[in-house]
Amino acid sequence: MKKLWFIKTPFLILLAISVVTVAVMYLWNWLMPEIFGLTTITFWQAFGLLLLSKIIFGFGKCRGGHHHHPGGWQSRWQKKWRQMSDEDREKWKQKFANKWCPNGGHHDMQYDPKPKE
Repeated sequence: MKKLWFIKTPFLILLAISVVTVAVMYLWNWLMPEIFGLTTITFWQAFGLLLLSKIIFGFGKCRGGHHHHPGGWQSRWQKKWRQMSDEDREKWKQKFANKWCPNGGHHDMQYDPKPKE
């Protein structure tokens, strides 16, 4: 039975790829024409879409997908944040609150940092 692994493994891989491709095809054909008015797609077009998305977004954790690196940007920012003074942290928070949110991120409400008792 162990000798047949070289036959079973490619077959199982092709089966898994086919199942995922059929799922993409059915989901596309069910949702996209109704929502966006697009045409339906064939099995090979669904396979192409799947392959294209894998090329663009990565093939998984082992081959360049998105995963946590121990020395990545998160740990660098955590270290930088810990080294900031309280005053620098407040300046940083205010800078980005003013940049991304109207009224300092408080959405037209009066902001009281002290909770009501």
